[in-house]
Amino acid sequence: MLSHLADKLSPIQSKASALWQEASDKATSLDDRLLDGIGNSLSYRWRIWLADHHTIAWIIDHPIISLVAGSIALILIIRLVLTIYRVVAQTLDRMWLWILRSPWLLLKFLIGWEAKPKIEHPNTLVTTNYQVTADAEQLQEILIRLDKIQRQQEQIMHDLQLLKQQPLTVESQRLLLDKKTIENVIGDR
Repeated sequence: MLSHLADKLSPIQSKASALWQEASDKATSLDDRLLDGIGNSLSYRWRIWLADHHTIAWIIDHPIISLVAGSIALILIIRLVLTIYRVVAQTLDRMWLWILRSPWLLLKFLIGWEAKPKIEHPNTLVTTNYQVTADAEQLQEILIRLDKIQRQQEQIMHDLQLLKQQPLTVESQRLLLDKKTIENVIGDR
């Protein structure tokens, strides 16, 4: 019974295979025609453009200029590819470092655990024009100066408060010039 069924399906299989081969050939020929049409169209437009621009056509046809321009283009393309490679490599390096650090970051986030305690070094370095001393007389002199500066500051603040409370008055002074003074000033010039 299976052999009888296989005999009946054999013509269907051969017909399907023939249809598949025919569709594949048509698609290939359609692709070829489409690509040829696009290539011919671009080539035709390129030739027309070069015919309209004689100087560029001469530069392209000139062997030395073409060699130099091709070399420059090749160098620029190689540099572009190398730059893209470096960027991709750096990105991958950073990504792998982050992936490798992620367990520690997760532990730190979840339980506040750190592998090493942070050691903070104060970076505040104060430069002075004097040396620290333990001399009692010098320390007493410094304290007296500071006290004097503090009293001066308090006096200035008090004076400012008084000035703020007073109304602002501006008196104009008249300049009285006599005729002789004016003649002397003009005559000196």
